[in-house]
Amino acid sequence: MNKRGKKAFALNITYFFLGEYFSDALRTTLTVLFPIILFFYLGNPEAATGIGVGALLISLTDLPDNRLNKLKNALISIVVFFLTTFLVSQILNYKIWSALIITSLAFFFSMFAVYGQKMSLIGTMALIVCTFVMGLHPARPLYFSAYMLIGGVWYYLVSVIQTLIRPYRSLNHAIFECLLASAAFLKAKAKNYDPEILLDHQQREIIKLHIRVNQKHELIRSLLLTDRYAMNPDNKKGRVLLERAGLLIDLYEQLNAVHFDYESIRQSLSGGKSLTLIADLIRILAEEIEDLGRHVRTIKNIESKSKINSSFIADQKKLIAEMNHLGTEQREFIKSVISNIDEIAQIIMAIRKSEINDQHHLQPNETIEYPLFVSSDRLSLKDHLGLKSPIFRFSLRMAICFLFGFLLINQLETSRYSYWLFLTLVIVARPKFSITWKRNFQRLKGSLGGVAIGLLLIYLIKSPAILLSISAICLLGFYAFNRINYTISVMFITPAVILTLGSYHGHFDHIVHDRIIFTMIGCGIAILATYLFPIWDSKQMHQKIKEAANASLKYFLITTDKNKEPNENINRMARKNANLSLSALSESIESASQEPWQSSLNLQYLYEVQVIIYKINAMITSIYLAGERLDIDNENNLIIPIIRNLKLEKSIQPEESVDDSLLKLNDRNKSDLLSHKLSDIKTLSAILSAEYHLHH
Repeated sequence: MNKRGKKAFALNITYFFLGEYFSDALRTTLTVLFPIILFFYLGNPEAATGIGVGALLISLTDLPDNRLNKLKNALISIVVFFLTTFLVSQILNYKIWSALIITSLAFFFSMFAVYGQKMSLIGTMALIVCTFVMGLHPARPLYFSAYMLIGGVWYYLVSVIQTLIRPYRSLNHAIFECLLASAAFLKAKAKNYDPEILLDHQQREIIKLHIRVNQKHELIRSLLLTDRYAMNPDNKKGRVLLERAGLLIDLYEQLNAVHFDYESIRQSLSGGKSLTLIADLIRILAEEIEDLGRHVRTIKNIESKSKINSSFIADQKKLIAEMNHLGTEQREFIKSVISNIDEIAQIIMAIRKSEINDQHHLQPNETIEYPLFVSSDRLSLKDHLGLKSPIFRFSLRMAICFLFGFLLINQLETSRYSYWLFLTLVIVARPKFSITWKRNFQRLKGSLGGVAIGLLLIYLIKSPAILLSISAICLLGFYAFNRINYTISVMFITPAVILTLGSYHGHFDHIVHDRIIFTMIGCGIAILATYLFPIWDSKQMHQKIKEAANASLKYFLITTDKNKEPNENINRMARKNANLSLSALSESIESASQEPWQSSLNLQYLYEVQVIIYKINAMITSIYLAGERLDIDNENNLIIPIIRNLKLEKSIQPEESVDDSLLKLNDRNKSDLLSHKLSDIKTLSAILSAEYHLHH
């Protein structure tokens, strides 16, 4: 490992232990363990178990959020958990009623996904509550339900108090992660100037990072724009965070704005120092963004920490000097790169200064309507009451899986740990085959690895007190990795369960046997069930491509039409929708590539399509940032073909071959930059349309 690699590894370890994931894990672990230890010490194991399990399960509904949303989430979770616990614990002595009611709850809670990600998570965890109650089989249902209620209230009391004390902690962490993702995206961009790296592979990597950065921006919007306290004009801290979020959007625009013909650039600039100097400058900016990420957790001015120093300026001067040895076309390219780099450096410095600039990129008397940019979770239930709805199909599938699980367990030898079958079903079963398949492998790998660790600990350590202490450490590991790496989190929770149950009930061998058997059965049922009311991404590629192309067309028309009054809200929303549509297409391609009959898909074509749409969006963003506008009604020779191509309409005129189009782009007059960009979009859209009709 080289020096830079060692430094990056050390920084990642530091980020982990000082970051939100580990600190949340430590707080959650202590919150869960405190009532367990207290009530066992007081001689009330029923209360210890009920309150501990209540706190343990409800903690998994606690996503990063602002104060008001977290309070609403807490109230819903606590009520749903209490009612679920009370209902299920009352019917456990009646096998047929238990099977029917819990199967119905499997359908009901799965339908919570209609109301968005947070409600979907609450529904999933309520199903897990059902499985835990089945496994614990409380002797006194009302008392146990009350203890579960106390555990939920206790956990969220601690969580909400922490949020009140540090209201912007999750938001600062989201900005930190966004900066790290942006730095990774910029480093990937730098590799485009390395002739040793294959461009096709590099473009796919860039698109993956593009989606990742987009997801981070969505999280920031969700945390910030829904926080009425932060959005209060009189809240100085909120205004600084809002400005930082805006600058992050501007930074991403600059990172993504211009897509070059890197193959031609590599050939054109080969033999000189330009390629190396450009790559070095971009890497310096990427490292600067990484460094900036370590300091965004405060509202303080951090300008003095900047690494945009003499080395950066010296490389920039060398690049300018290189221009004297280049031709006109090459000089124009170098100028555009330097301009882009300067813009990025200025935005980085603006983020460091943490100054409030209300007129940032706005027209006079124009304000940003922030609520427009928050993705809404308000959906209609009646629109999802039918087999056309993926949510309804998955909910029906989950109910059938539970019913089959009850029938299967009834045929097997009675075991107090059979509920692990249902627990596995809830955790690994997902609407899409690809995600279910991935979750299955993660759970199996984590479970088997965790079993091996647990057996080794049991063999080496005989003291129950030490085993329980190790179990607590494993619980901490589970929480620390739960939102980062599911396999590792399962590898931690498995020995925690084995050591805890084994120390409490004995029969370690029986516990390990049942853990493996019921986990494997649950995984098998989940995989087979994906063929029941299936949701195949491979069947939706046609529609996803059309949606992405249409979003790019709307972005193009809204951004460039000078006959329309400029509106920052509409422009930003169009850009956001174009990025989200591309992300949805890319996710569908990745999902389809793992489906059983993916061999019938032309994956190379699909990867090319997403790269083309990414390039088109980048060129549109370039036009937008340059403030260039078009008379769309009169510039028909360029505009009409672009519109037709992005609508994916069949051309009524002979199409230019791809090679001829690219040749014309290289031979054209370089004086009109806007015409060049439009010609790029025209050519790319023509290739997109031709490829689309060839494969559909």
